[in-house]
Amino acid sequence: MKTKSLLYLSLFSIVTFCACKPSHTPQTEKKETEITQQTPLNEDNQAAEEVVEESMETFSDSLVQSIENKNVTIANSDDKCLRIYSWDTGQGGTMIQWGNLIQYRSGKEIKTIHQSLDMLLHPNGEHDEIDYGSYIDTIYTYPCSDGSKLYLVDNYFRMSGNYSENSLVAMRIKDGKLISAPCFVRHGKRMDTVGLEHTVADWYFLANMGEGWKWLFQYDKKTQNLYVATTDNMDNITDRYDIYHFNGTEFVYQKTDAPFWLHPELRNYQRLELFFRTKDYIVRIDNLDGKTMRYASWKSTQQMSDAPEMILTGSFIEEDNTFLFSKGSYRYIITMDNTVTLNVQQNGKIILQQTQETKIP
Repeated sequence: MKTKSLLYLSLFSIVTFCACKPSHTPQTEKKETEITQQTPLNEDNQAAEEVVEESMETFSDSLVQSIENKNVTIANSDDKCLRIYSWDTGQGGTMIQWGNLIQYRSGKEIKTIHQSLDMLLHPNGEHDEIDYGSYIDTIYTYPCSDGSKLYLVDNYFRMSGNYSENSLVAMRIKDGKLISAPCFVRHGKRMDTVGLEHTVADWYFLANMGEGWKWLFQYDKKTQNLYVATTDNMDNITDRYDIYHFNGTEFVYQKTDAPFWLHPELRNYQRLELFFRTKDYIVRIDNLDGKTMRYASWKSTQQMSDAPEMILTGSFIEEDNTFLFSKGSYRYIITMDNTVTLNVQQNGKIILQQTQETKIP
């Protein structure tokens, strides 16, 4: 009874709310179920219950268990016309098989589809026999100049334990359907998806010490520019970005550059090597040319958009797994072991030692 009641409540909120709520049945069943509510959204509870009962049997055991364990992630658009659920079905191993349910509103109808976003938007595309779905936690909503809405879904797919894909997938609700929106324009080519494939450990555990997933996609409302993270030829995230300008209709590629949240004095570099916080400081180390490293630091109360308090150049000592920077009689040594430690020496004597304080935004 507990399982059914939790699922019932979840489904009841789907059909009575003016948006969509996601969840997904395994694609190995090769089923696609669409529930369309024809009556107005303020219909009585009895009508809603009938839709719930009709859809109960289409839900997989993995969704029931995920609801019980509160492991279902819900993403909503700002206008409450698109909602997506995602959860780990437990069937994919290191290549996670995500469950998805997509719900959207078109006029007075609410449509619910048990299918991955890729399958729904690209029915004629190339697909594996098993649809592994994706993890979706954010939907960005962009009002267009013609009065329509453009939705960008933050889409994550893990190919293996240390290799992932992050992308933004664009779509619209049109003529009662959720359809692909090829709104990204670059060198004359139109795409409905932008993003990157990358190694996980180098970025998460080395470059930014667990702080930077939110850096992958950022939108600057002031300039209406979208920043999409890029990688080098080793699939390492660089903290440099493809910049697309939103003109009210589409996102047009401008250039590849450093992020807007970094002070202009620091925007010339190849890739971010290390970013961490201590009790009193924010420290960023960039690789300038493959060998030369640049150290920049701020007080912990500042931001990277502020002018840094100190900028130094130095090198990485591979044998010791340390970064070394000098200024007069001062030496700044950053060691990386189980954690990151900042040591400041004056004439060989340690005058400051602070370890990383991980802060997940």
